[in-house]
Amino acid sequence: MDFLSVILAYVVSISLSGHSEPATAWVLRWRTYLVGRNWGAKSTMILYALLPALLIAGLLWWVDNLVLNFVVSVTLLLLAFKSGDQPEKLAQYQERATQGDQQGAWQLAVDELGLVGQIYEPGDQALDEGVQAGMSYLYLERFFVSVFWFMAFGAPGVLLVWLMSTAAQDEHADAFCHRVKQALYWIPVRLMAFTLALMGNFSLCFQVWLEQARDFDRDDRVLLLTCLKSALGSVSDDTMLAETLALLKRAQLAWLVGLGLLLIFGF
Repeated sequence: MDFLSVILAYVVSISLSGHSEPATAWVLRWRTYLVGRNWGAKSTMILYALLPALLIAGLLWWVDNLVLNFVVSVTLLLLAFKSGDQPEKLAQYQERATQGDQQGAWQLAVDELGLVGQIYEPGDQALDEGVQAGMSYLYLERFFVSVFWFMAFGAPGVLLVWLMSTAAQDEHADAFCHRVKQALYWIPVRLMAFTLALMGNFSLCFQVWLEQARDFDRDDRVLLLTCLKSALGSVSDDTMLAETLALLKRAQLAWLVGLGLLLIFGF
């Protein structure tokens, strides 16, 4: 049932295009309210993220219904996966850049492709590299982290990591929030990087992965981008983003195949 939940949520997500959902705004308002109570970072995090995850776990345990479990799981996975239309958005970004609309390309990359707008400016020569880093982190955040914690703890695991990821996107997120998020991402980002090695230039990427994977303080974006570039190998600037997206898609497929094998062999 878990495998079917992931597959259904994945298929639905890649069929969506630029959909919006109110849940993110709701939970951010809830967190803002809690922060305003001045109960401390740890207490706020317990009430904001841990308590809802425990309530979902308790509800699913108490009701013990496969249909309810399936519906809740798919719903939460869809919230985490969001819209899977990165190929479409990437094509729009490249079209705008080709037409000379640097501001439009930059804004689209910030809104849809994970570009860190505080680092890159419109027309920046390294903008494509920023988009490359942004896309890889989006796939980590939306798919790989969510699937890992779903397989580990089911729907409550997805809810917990989604709430933490949403909270960390707030510009007012405190240091404790980011530390908790880093702890939740530590294993998935390294598994994703290893999968990129398997799907790309393994000999080169695996050496990089061995050197950096054991460093707990290593920034997730830096680790992921370093391994991604190593897995890609030598690619031209014209095809870099297309090759990046193809590699990320292959890594996604590898995880889905892996989940299918786990189901077949009864793990």
